[in-house]
Amino acid sequence: MRARLAGLLGIGRHRPPGERGERVAERYLRRHGYKPVARNLRNVAGEIDLVMLTPDRATLVIVEVKTSEDRASSVAPEHRVGVKKQRKLTTLAYQLKQKHAARLGGLGVRFDVVGVDLRDGQRPEVRHYEHAFEAAW
Repeated sequence: MRARLAGLLGIGRHRPPGERGERVAERYLRRHGYKPVARNLRNVAGEIDLVMLTPDRATLVIVEVKTSEDRASSVAPEHRVGVKKQRKLTTLAYQLKQKHAARLGGLGVRFDVVGVDLRDGQRPEVRHYEHAFEAAW
């Protein structure tokens, strides 16, 4: 309770925008029926922000979250997912499927991107792009 109150008052630990954006994105996806599997999966090749299951539980969704607090930017944060990042996420998803083949073997894989705009005193704006890119495997 005390930590929650401190957070509401702006006292204590300040979360970086990326971390806040990931939490907003996860809540958004959960409200739309997605089931969280993991957050911030890391290995030497990189990091997957969110791993979710689709509402029908048939597809594993690798989610890249891009967050912005910059009001002056003319580029939406989700447009910053370039080819290099797509290749990295594809590699990470392949490794994840291989490592957990017994549990994830029958699931399809999809890559989504979620853009989150954080504005002081305003509700975050969330944009979800399903099938944002395809894996080349």
